[in-house]
Amino acid sequence: MTTPAQHPYAVFSGALGDSASGQYVPARAEVSGGAVTLWVASPSGWTRYFSVPAHETVVKSAAQRITLVVGGQSYPLLADPSSVDRAIEFGAAGAVAGIIDAPKVALSADVGRSMNVAGAARAFHIGGGPAFIAAARQSGAKSSRLGYGPILAIGCGAGLAIVIAVTAITVLVLGG
Repeated sequence: MTTPAQHPYAVFSGALGDSASGQYVPARAEVSGGAVTLWVASPSGWTRYFSVPAHETVVKSAAQRITLVVGGQSYPLLADPSSVDRAIEFGAAGAVAGIIDAPKVALSADVGRSMNVAGAARAFHIGGGPAFIAAARQSGAKSSRLGYGPILAIGCGAGLAIVIAVTAITVLVLGG
């Protein structure tokens, strides 16, 4: 006697973003029985937002976010929505420190940003992000993942390209 194949099971816990209001509500994305289900917290408890066969779902992930795309509609889930506010605050602190020439404050803002990124990445792992993506893929969902490594590489590459371009233009202008 053989046992039937087991469908993968995984849950990603985070918060669903509402693009209209900019607010987040607790949410859980679940892969179970070949389906992807989105649960959203409401005053009366957890409400099933949708449940569709996994093969009808696209799972996109970048950094600490998983976006479920179903029927052309995107549902972004953040592992740690408060990290967005912290990133804005650290960015503002760094900009002000640059303007007022306060290198210690700028360094503190940079350290804060780094700790914020690390915290968001940790929240993604604790919330079940990697397991959810793997289970969704095994269940037939299309998926893509862009983690912090490639994002940092893209940012550093863009920064390097700008430095090279500015240097080249400066040499051409001053040399000619």
